[in-house]
Amino acid sequence: MDKTQLLASLYMMRTSPSYQQAETLRRSKGAAKMATADKKSAEHAALNLLINTWEAISVLVLELNEEDRKFVFGTLPALHMFTELNDAIEELGSKTPAFAANFRLLSKHQQEWLRFKDDHYHTGSKAGMHALFG
Repeated sequence: MDKTQLLASLYMMRTSPSYQQAETLRRSKGAAKMATADKKSAEHAALNLLINTWEAISVLVLELNEEDRKFVFGTLPALHMFTELNDAIEELGSKTPAFAANFRLLSKHQQEWLRFKDDHYHTGSKAGMHALFG
């Protein structure tokens, strides 16, 4: 799969109706609160969908060569979403140390990549992109 096909796949994963519903729920309830919900609840299921979607995305992106990964980082809010989901990941992963390990690693790679980028990647317009796609 080339990087353009990968971007299209990642876009589809993040804009699917079920993902978008889960993201809407996360924004209204908060990830930390969702993590403490009953394991059979819609909140808990939505949270797992979000985290597992990002874990799957991470596996795909981590397999890319460094140049292609940097290209993908220009449009992928992995660090933003990891930050948003971190409290829940800590809660859910307290009994499973490797929980969301690839997602954590990808967010660290993107954080490192962002250190060398100008303010364009830290502006309100980028925040708007994150708000749209989560």
